[in-house]
Amino acid sequence: MAHTSLASKVYDSILARLLSGQMPPGHVFNRRQVAKELGVSVAPILEAMLELETEGLIETLPRKGTRVRMLSVEDLHGQLIVREALECQAARIYRGEPVERHVKRLSRLAAEIDETELLSPAHIKQEVRFHHYLVSLAEVAALTANYERIMKIGLLYAVQTLHPAPESAPRSSHVDLVNALLTPDPDRAEAAVRAHIRTGKEPLLIASAAGSDSQFPTSPSWLDD
Repeated sequence: MAHTSLASKVYDSILARLLSGQMPPGHVFNRRQVAKELGVSVAPILEAMLELETEGLIETLPRKGTRVRMLSVEDLHGQLIVREALECQAARIYRGEPVERHVKRLSRLAAEIDETELLSPAHIKQEVRFHHYLVSLAEVAALTANYERIMKIGLLYAVQTLHPAPESAPRSSHVDLVNALLTPDPDRAEAAVRAHIRTGKEPLLIASAAGSDSQFPTSPSWLDD
């Protein structure tokens, strides 16, 4: 139990470095150096790195070692699709009365986000916290856990590509989203969340679709004989 707890603390520490930009894309891990900096043995470092690799945040390459994953547009497109699926399903569950019970706090958080500089580090973190709050209202642990996992990739990509948003960049109102989610209609709630998430991301969806190659679907490798 103690070892697991230590590995969790190490995981949190390394994750914070990844999502703050302290470890840039392509940064190669020196396990012993990280262990020395954190004052632990190599064992919890390895355990934490295994979890980070499973989540797609770092990668191990033959003869190159383990490094921070360099995310592509295709990676972000996949993250966006999964995020949309999770948040839309959550909205179908929590719309209406649960939102009304939390509307004061949600509205305050929404107003703060809408007043923050678009795509700034503060804006990105506030938005993730706000949407995490919404997803958690569904009270489905698996939805919340998978949302947290997929948003780590989104945050890592945001850190790697962080730049000021142009003045003409479209912006979706979080205050309007809260008001829309007061509806008891699951279809309307889902549509509101989908439109909100897609605002400003249309070029990414189009570019990714145009650059993909058509191919027959394959079966999971773990089903092979």
